[in-house]
Amino acid sequence: MTLDRDEYQEFLKTHLALLYFVGQNEKIIPAGTDVNKFIKLGTQIKFKCREKLFENMELLEEYLKSRVDSLTLDQIKILEGFKKKIKSNFVIFKCLARHAVFIDTADNKIYAVKALGDRFDEFFSRFPALCHTAIIPFKDKIIYDGFIQSKGIYYGPNMTSEMNEEYKQAKADKTIITTIL
Repeated sequence: MTLDRDEYQEFLKTHLALLYFVGQNEKIIPAGTDVNKFIKLGTQIKFKCREKLFENMELLEEYLKSRVDSLTLDQIKILEGFKKKIKSNFVIFKCLARHAVFIDTADNKIYAVKALGDRFDEFFSRFPALCHTAIIPFKDKIIYDGFIQSKGIYYGPNMTSEMNEEYKQAKADKTIITTIL
């Protein structure tokens, strides 16, 4: 249910470079911090950069313009995916062999989401579990952006049964979303 190693490294390199740019531009990271030092900084700093990016998506456009000569076509596609992000509260209903089943609490749409390098069951003790994250397109898949916040809410048997019926219906109707266009 995770990206393969090469895909994971490609996403990580591209995403961290964008967050580094945002951190520099918005003065979130100290002046003189190079990208290698930034990568070693804690998640909280990177999370601040991500939140600033989502508050002002013009930063993505600035980044793309400033790196037009150095970005590969694949990197540009990854970055363009952030424009299609869905940032919401999701119920991670279950983890399957190929993906996890995410239910958006805003509209009850069901998504097939791949983890990055670590499986979702390494973050959560049981499912269904409520979390807050952003999902984005990545190649022909959906992934999350690397930041996932547990809400500490797990569901009992009645709610789980109800979600299972919704999941089975979506599966039968072929309405589980596997790509974000």
